[in-house]
Amino acid sequence: MASGPQQADGESLSEVNVIPLADLSLVLLIILMVLSPMVVQSMIKVQASRATAMKSSTVQKPEPPLILSVNGDGSVTLNSVKIKDNMDLAAHLAAGLGNRIDKTVLLTVDDAASHGRFVEVLDITKQQGAEKIALLHKAVKK
Repeated sequence: MASGPQQADGESLSEVNVIPLADLSLVLLIILMVLSPMVVQSMIKVQASRATAMKSSTVQKPEPPLILSVNGDGSVTLNSVKIKDNMDLAAHLAAGLGNRIDKTVLLTVDDAASHGRFVEVLDITKQQGAEKIALLHKAVKK
């Protein structure tokens, strides 16, 4: 006796059943279509800097950057001016960002600083009108 499916007249079938393969590929396609929007939404958006040509002949002097540092003990300095508390930080940031065209704040954090203090300073910075916050990495002193 021959093993496998047989036709009515006794011949064996040599065809491959592709229906399970098609079903599996369709299920995988549906899973991919469902998961791809979720992956795109969870990505961090990064803006790459671009070089632009000057439109006017007048060259404006660039504004000095606002550099905000969170030290290991939780103290904060803004352009090497020691800040006493959160209210003082908010006042200094509001004054510094007030008439600026570029509302970017450069933020650097010591490794020993607590995560909560960093988030607190970040929140105050956003509340005072900073449009962009750039995180700087401190160089290791040898």
